[in-house]
Amino acid sequence: MKSFDILVGEWHGEGEIPIDPPMAISVEAKVERLGAFIVFSSKGEPADVPDSISIIGGTPDGEPQPMHYYDSRGVERLFLMTLEGSTWTIWRAPGEDWNGPHGPGFNQRFIGQIAADGRTIEGRWERGLGDAGDAWELDFPLTYVRT
Repeated sequence: MKSFDILVGEWHGEGEIPIDPPMAISVEAKVERLGAFIVFSSKGEPADVPDSISIIGGTPDGEPQPMHYYDSRGVERLFLMTLEGSTWTIWRAPGEDWNGPHGPGFNQRFIGQIAADGRTIEGRWERGLGDAGDAWELDFPLTYVRT
């Protein structure tokens, strides 16, 4: 879990959801330690972007960490998260039903590249389509800047 310390702090994120017309989004995010865990919280704009909180951790160091996600819509999901080098990856946990009551109808993952100075993260959410959810396409980009 020590490798996640580079994420600890406050972040401003901006992106654009490619719908017609495109929707600019922004988030204010905070990543903080809670003992052996990490808490990731965010508040989004416009109102269509849900506020969320995630509790991360619980497995031995070096293994993907569970990320329990909850948002203002009442959605709860289980992801896994790693930070390998400068690549931050979040993906739906195996066995999670992305077509179920809390699923978006497609598989999901986030891939972010952390800049060498640790001040920006160039990221993107992707959606996995097809029966296996492994035909990946861009859902929306999201860039974080440390505040």
